[in-house]
Amino acid sequence: MVFNFASVPFDEAIRFFRQKVNLPTEKWNDIWEGMHSRAFVVAGAIKSELLSDLRQAVDKGIAEGTTIAGFRKSFDDTVKRNGWDYKGGRGWRTGVIFDTNLRTAYAAGHYEQMTEPAVLSARPFWRYIGGLSVNPRPLHLQWNGTVLPADDPWWKEHYPPNGWGCKCKVVSQSQDELDRGGLSVSGKAPNDGHYEYADKTTGEITRVPNGIDPGWAYNPGRVAWGERISSSAMAGWKAEGAKAWERLTPGDFSTYDRPAVLPQDEPKASLGARAKTTIEVEGILRKLLGGEEKTFSFKNKGFRSDVLVNARTLAGHVDPARSEYLPFLPESLGDPYEVWLAFEKHKGTGQVVLRQRIIKVVKTGAKEGMLVVTNAVNGVMEAWTLIPVENLEYLNRQRVGRLVWKR
Repeated sequence: MVFNFASVPFDEAIRFFRQKVNLPTEKWNDIWEGMHSRAFVVAGAIKSELLSDLRQAVDKGIAEGTTIAGFRKSFDDTVKRNGWDYKGGRGWRTGVIFDTNLRTAYAAGHYEQMTEPAVLSARPFWRYIGGLSVNPRPLHLQWNGTVLPADDPWWKEHYPPNGWGCKCKVVSQSQDELDRGGLSVSGKAPNDGHYEYADKTTGEITRVPNGIDPGWAYNPGRVAWGERISSSAMAGWKAEGAKAWERLTPGDFSTYDRPAVLPQDEPKASLGARAKTTIEVEGILRKLLGGEEKTFSFKNKGFRSDVLVNARTLAGHVDPARSEYLPFLPESLGDPYEVWLAFEKHKGTGQVVLRQRIIKVVKTGAKEGMLVVTNAVNGVMEAWTLIPVENLEYLNRQRVGRLVWKR
C-alpha cells in the first residue's frame, strides 16, 4: 500500500529533497544510511538524463501532491524515453521509489520543524507512533507509545521510517499534553540488541539495531540539517578544522590502482595578479566568470560533472595569496585528471555532506597541483575552494573516496 500524501506544500520537505544532488548508482546499498539525505539515487539508474527525469517526477509528488498513479505515468514515459531496463515489477519498483523518497522527505521536514528552538522549548518530548502499516513489524508495535526527550541518543538510529514500507512516525509533545493523555516519559530508551548485516559484494559487516532494516538506522533530518548544538561547542568544532569531519566513503588512489605521481598538463592560462583582499578576489572571479556566477560542465564517455562557481562564495574561501592561481580554475574544471566523491559526517552535529574533489596538475613553474573542492548545495555541486598545492603528497591525501572519473 502506498500512502497518498497531502496536497498542501510542505516547505521543509521540499527543501530537504531539492538540496540533494543526483548520483548514479548500480545497487541500492552503493550509498548507506545518512548518505541518502544528500543524494538522490535510484538503484540501476546510471544515465544523468534518466536520474533527472525520475527526480522531477518524485519532486512533483512532494511539492505538488501528485499521487502514485501520476508518478507511474511519468515513470512509464521516462523508461520509454531513456530505454531503461529496470529490475523488479513495475508496481513494486514505482512504489518503492515514490514511497521511500516522500516518506524520508516528510520525516526530515518534521524533524526540522520539531527542532526549531521555540518548538523544542515548548514541546521537548518525542513520542513514537508505530503499527501504522498493514503488516507492522513486531518491534515497531512494541515501540509504539515510547516517549523520550528529543535529545535522547535513541532517536539517532530509531527515528522513522525504519525500513522499506515503514509508516511509523514521531510527534512532539509538551509535558501538559503527556499529563492529559496519561502518558509519561519512558524510564529508559528501548534496548533490543543488534544483528549483523553482511554486504554480499564486499563482505563488510555492519551492526544494525533489531527492528530496523539494513541501511535505515539513521535520522534523515539530523544528517541533513545537523543537530543543534551550543555556540561554544560549535566554536570548538570549528577550531578542529578538517579534523571535525569523518569520511564515510572508503577508498583512495591506491585502492583504485592509480599512480602516485600525476602527469603534468601544459597550462592554457597564465598566473594572474595577486589580490590583497577578499573583495579583490571576488572582482578577479567576476571577470573570470563573466558575471556573478557560471556553471562549468565536463562531459566525457557518459560521465558528466556540473560545477556552479559563484564569485562571492568562492572568494570567501580562497586566500588572497592564492588568487594568482585562479586563472587555472576553468581548465581544472573543464579537463580534470581525476574526480572524487566522498560523503563526510560532522563529528559534533552528525550532519552529512557530499564533497567532490577535482584533481589536476598544471605546469605553472610553482605550485602545480590544483585541488578544487566542491560541496553539494541546493541540488548542485558548488565550488567551495581552489587550493594550489606545492606538496604533491598533500594532493595525494585528497584523492579519497569514490573515484567517479579518471583520465
